[in-house]
Amino acid sequence: MRESQGTAYRSNATVMHWKALLNQAVDHARRGDLQAALTLLNQVVRLQPEDGKVYYNRGCVHRDLGQLEAAIADFSTAIYLIPNYGNAYLNRGNVHRQQGDLGAAIADFDCALQHQPTSARTYGSRGLVYLEQQQYKRAIADFTRALQHQPKFAKLYLWRGCSYLQQRQFAAAIADFNAALAQDEALAEAYHNRGLAYAYLNNYYQAIADMDKALQHDAYLLEGYANRGMLRYCLGDTEGAIADYQHAIALSQDPEFCKRPCVAPSLGLYRSDEQSEGPTIRMAELYNNRGTLRAELGDTQGAIADYTASLRLVPNKAKTYNNRGLVYCQQEDYHPAIRDFNQALSLQPDYAAAYSNRGSARSRIGDTVGALQDFTRALDLDPNLTEAYLSRAQTLAQLHDTAAALQDYQRALNLREKHCSRVLVTP
Repeated sequence: MRESQGTAYRSNATVMHWKALLNQAVDHARRGDLQAALTLLNQVVRLQPEDGKVYYNRGCVHRDLGQLEAAIADFSTAIYLIPNYGNAYLNRGNVHRQQGDLGAAIADFDCALQHQPTSARTYGSRGLVYLEQQQYKRAIADFTRALQHQPKFAKLYLWRGCSYLQQRQFAAAIADFNAALAQDEALAEAYHNRGLAYAYLNNYYQAIADMDKALQHDAYLLEGYANRGMLRYCLGDTEGAIADYQHAIALSQDPEFCKRPCVAPSLGLYRSDEQSEGPTIRMAELYNNRGTLRAELGDTQGAIADYTASLRLVPNKAKTYNNRGLVYCQQEDYHPAIRDFNQALSLQPDYAAAYSNRGSARSRIGDTVGALQDFTRALDLDPNLTEAYLSRAQTLAQLHDTAAALQDYQRALNLREKHCSRVLVTP
């Protein structure tokens, strides 16, 4: 009898001990002392290896430490021990999303909703994945269901607004951004994205005011500087635009900026041509855009330096080679210009503007045959390219083919009257 009582006492003491350790671990985690929390949770797992909630808590700590594979292993063990553990599915799904495995994330969120059909967090998380997958209608449906259960969560309005914005439903997007700001007036991303919606509606002054507000609340919002720079350019403030690009480029090199987690897909007025826009591509586009503005101000050396920096980051951009070639032409440095146009055409063989620009450079060095071939090829690809008609007319006039030159001049005039002239360089 005494032995039995002693065994029960030791058992109760063990339970009390591991529960106390678990509570201490949770307290350390809440205070941000993750390594201490992990040490305690490892002890708890050794004492209580069959408790799913212990693995769940350790999985959360592994996740917060960035140890994603260990987090998935712990959440999976928690699910094995407690098959209806909705929060474990939710958190494993969020880790899969962090790893870029969006299919596995969706599968986990579906399972979580089977066990917790009113979980606003799960609908919100699945909506974010749909937003990343550009499945905007599904994203909107999930954010709407999440808001039914949690109507005061500002970021749900923000994310649904981003989905509406991507579908060009600007009034609905602005309404959601307003609702987000009603819940959290310091939410920089809501100001930023509302500014984008106003910009798409050509209300540039209101758009810039929103970008200003966004940057007041978040000085590390790189997209805010980049998009405000483009808006300033549209309003003719080229120097202001360059200042914003300068700030964005400097910011991207700040270690504090690099630590920021990406919560939702970044949105922008003038995104890269790439389907998947990562930080390297965004940086390359910033250099490209600043280079174009510097060229417009006559700073050809600065423009060439920026285009070169852009190409170091993303060396397969035909547009950037074309733009740098045009700046070399501004400097009357035609041989490197031709090399750049050649490179642009090797990357994009149907690039009509690059043929036209190479033709102009060839004409300048006396290669009239090559120039005429390039202008003709450019017009085969784009019959509305006014600049190519004008350049070919000038070359034909040099060759004393007056009739053909007049015909090309007339075509160029007709196109200009129809407002079809093309701009060869765009920021």
